[in-house]
Amino acid sequence: MMTDMPAQALLAVPKLSLRNVAKNFHTKTGKFNAVQDITLEVYEGEFLCIVGPSGCGKSTVLNIIAGLEKPDGGEALVNGKGIQGPGTDRVVIFQELALFPWLTVRKNVEFGLRMAGIGKKEREERAMHFLKMVHLTRFSHSYVHELSGGMKQRVALARALAIDPEILLMDEPFAALDAQTRDILHEELQEIWAATRKTIIFVTHNVREAACLGDRVLVFSTHPGRVKREFEIDYARPRHLEDPNLIVFAKNILAELKAEVEKVAQEELDYDWRTGKKKFVLRPGDHDLGSGI
Repeated sequence: MMTDMPAQALLAVPKLSLRNVAKNFHTKTGKFNAVQDITLEVYEGEFLCIVGPSGCGKSTVLNIIAGLEKPDGGEALVNGKGIQGPGTDRVVIFQELALFPWLTVRKNVEFGLRMAGIGKKEREERAMHFLKMVHLTRFSHSYVHELSGGMKQRVALARALAIDPEILLMDEPFAALDAQTRDILHEELQEIWAATRKTIIFVTHNVREAACLGDRVLVFSTHPGRVKREFEIDYARPRHLEDPNLIVFAKNILAELKAEVEKVAQEELDYDWRTGKKKFVLRPGDHDLGSGI
């Protein structure tokens, strides 16, 4: 019998599966349908990026995978088993980092290991191993307030890796950083991914960032969020944002995304949109969409 399933799907059980996932929130104005019928699969060692307009449910999906939210419909599975709540097999890195200012860099990286009951010597060795991987060895005794934004992100990444999760979830981790620091971290994250082969799910507004980092990029529609289109980025690594071939990928993704951003703008502007005062508007939070294109 003929099949359109990719060869990878025929050979392995997905690391992560979402099947017809839906999530609603109750607000003062009534029920808000954040995501609907989200179905996707992510395989071991894959780097998946998700882009979409503000409010399309990207972070909601990440929270469901992390076990921080429960779906109202469908199911979310890791290694074929339903997600029942948070676990050390899935770690989230948010844009707003939860680093402890009273702890040194090394102690921050050790924190999750200490909570897991790992002995002092092993904690120190593992912390220093991952601090070396993120190029922060000589800052191991520094405190958070002494670090730049990019260095803080490296600490958060080292802390997540030290726990040795199966899936690393990253929710717009570089959005608040300057362009030069982001470029450096894009290269370093690719190096770390190549060395660890972690399964990574990365949410971003920046389509060039998604094209640079992802094996695949999923474009979400405006709310209720659905998977509108999938792009395979079949291009050699390491990748660089200024690569003309990646810019072509990014332009194709942006073309798909533009219609969804326009829908959000139309909803928010309402009368101004209908009277022709506005054509195409990006919300303040969307200023990185297609950055540099």
